[in-house]
Formats: sequence, structure tokens, C-alpha cells
Amino acid sequence: MKKITNISTLFNIVLAGLLLSSAAVHAQTPDYSRPFGYVKHTLKAGQFNLIGLTLHKPVIISGAFEKVAMTTLTDNDVDFGARLTAGKTYILEITGAAEQSLNGAVQQVTTWSGNTLTTPDELGSDGLGVGDKYQLRAAVTIADLFGASNEAGLAATSKYSINEADVVYIPNAKGFDRVFYSSAAGEEGWYTSDFMPAGNIPIPYMDAVLVLRRGVADLDFVVFGSVKLTVTSLALTGGDFNYISTIFPVGSTLGNSGLETSLRGTSDKNPNLADLVYMPDGAGGFNAYYYSNAEGDLKWYGLDGKDASNIPMQSGIVIYRRGTAKNAVITPPASYSDL
Repeated sequence: MKKITNISTLFNIVLAGLLLSSAAVHAQTPDYSRPFGYVKHTLKAGQFNLIGLTLHKPVIISGAFEKVAMTTLTDNDVDFGARLTAGKTYILEITGAAEQSLNGAVQQVTTWSGNTLTTPDELGSDGLGVGDKYQLRAAVTIADLFGASNEAGLAATSKYSINEADVVYIPNAKGFDRVFYSSAAGEEGWYTSDFMPAGNIPIPYMDAVLVLRRGVADLDFVVFGSVKLTVTSLALTGGDFNYISTIFPVGSTLGNSGLETSLRGTSDKNPNLADLVYMPDGAGGFNAYYYSNAEGDLKWYGLDGKDASNIPMQSGIVIYRRGTAKNAVITPPASYSDL
């Protein structure tokens, strides 16, 4: 992905008293509850702000696969054609696989029929098998995140000019899609930079987005959603900067994130040999961190050489992956086991 410089953000997070609400459905079992809450983000005026999704759409289906064949996964207990909405993107999460490395794996699903889902990757070749458990939730869209009518209050444009509006940058395989809100009479809505409708563009919760705030004042907006309680596998592009959501709303630090199990560390405190985790510093730049895997010195450090293990994770981070493409696992705080 492209690197954008001079990015900053101030992320303020408030988790509501975890309200229990029915949030997931299994084909053959009663509804079960998940904790819900809200987070508040602050978009600083005149700069880029990095925002990650740490609250999510509720789980709508969970179950176990009865057949795994290449990219086709089958659950005979679920009619996906009847339960899912055409045109939407859903996030498939592997939650109980015999092959432990698959637990936390996610796939974006856009194709299904009857009892089958079609995934972009062949999970069977990675060890997914019959009886392995999964859950499914809808991906958040631009309209979900900021409101179908821009209820978040981003600076809009009264004409087709992206140069006057706040701009949301959504990572893609080649860089970013740019999205803005038009308030032109009869043309109100979200659009891409080439003026195609954008309200339904999905934002997979594994990715962080950048928001260029052109408005003259800082802007707060609130996101409500479900708290994810399980590990997540993040697909990192090798030799590049990856814009990543930290998945969990509160309690995550570098030290308990689990990222060190997947990222490249260094045995001699040389950050030039390690993968780097960049977090916005709230003042227009980033702080960078790396993991030391030297014997007797297993901890996170900042570039200043100070112990960074207790640094809180922000909602969005950037991971520079020095090696080849890699799936990096991020784990929930231990306290989530009580939710």
C-alpha cells in the first residue's frame, strides 16, 4: 500500500457499560448475547487521521462446515441464500479449527448459494476441515461508519469537487479508494473520486482508514457496535506499509497484543532489522516500535530505546512488514475472557 506522510490522529475511546444484546444466531440454537459499546473518535482539523474499526457488526450466523472443497464451504444447516443479502460483503471468521493456525483467519465473502459460501482463498489447503467452526458478520460500509446522510458531520461539497470535502481513504490492493460526501441538491450521498456511488463500499474491520479532515475545527463522531472476543489474523503485505485495525476497543497494549508471535523481531535492538509498528502520536506524526527477541529481553521498544510494552494500542496502526507476506495474529486482552 502507498505510504502517506504527515498523518496524525487523536483517538479518544469510551466504552459504554457493556450492554448485552442479542447479537448472533446459530441455525439450530437460541440467540446468544455479545457485549456492545461505543467508541468516540476525534478527527483533527487540517490533517490525516488514522481510524480503525474496534467495534463491529453483530454475528448473524455461526455453525460448522460439513464439506470443504477448494473455495467452496458447505454448512447444510444454513440456507445462506435466504439469510444473506445480495450485494453485501460479509466477513467469515474461523473460530474453531483443528488446525490451530487457522483460528482467527478471516475471509471477505461476496458469493454464496444455498448451503455454500465461496471464499477468495482455498482454506482447505491451509488445513480447514469438516467440523471446523465459523461465524459470519456483515462488513461495515461507509454509510454505516459515517451515516448514510453524513450524520457524522464530515465537511461536504456542494458540487462534484473532492478538493473541497473531507476525504476518506480506504486501503485497496493498489493504494487507496478516495470517498467524499456531496451535499449538492438532488445528488446527496457518498461518492468515489471518480463520482461513482460509494455509500455501500465495505470497510473490512481488519483495515484502518485515513480521514483527511479539511474542516476548520476538530470533529468528534461516535461508533456503536459489538465487541469481538476472539483472535484475528491480519494479512500483511510484504515489504510495505499495512494500515491495520487493532480490532479490540479497550485494554490492548503492545505487550498483550500478541503481534510479537507473528512479526519479525531483532536480537540486537536494531530496529532496521525488525518489522515496525507505527502509532499516531497525536501531534502530526508517528511513534515507531519494534520487538526484541534477544534472550532474556523479550519486550517491545520504542526507537528511543525505552520499554514500550505498556503502550496502549490505538484504533488504527501501520505495520511495516520487512519480510514476505505474513498473517499476523492479534489477540484480545485477557480480561475479555470474562465478557
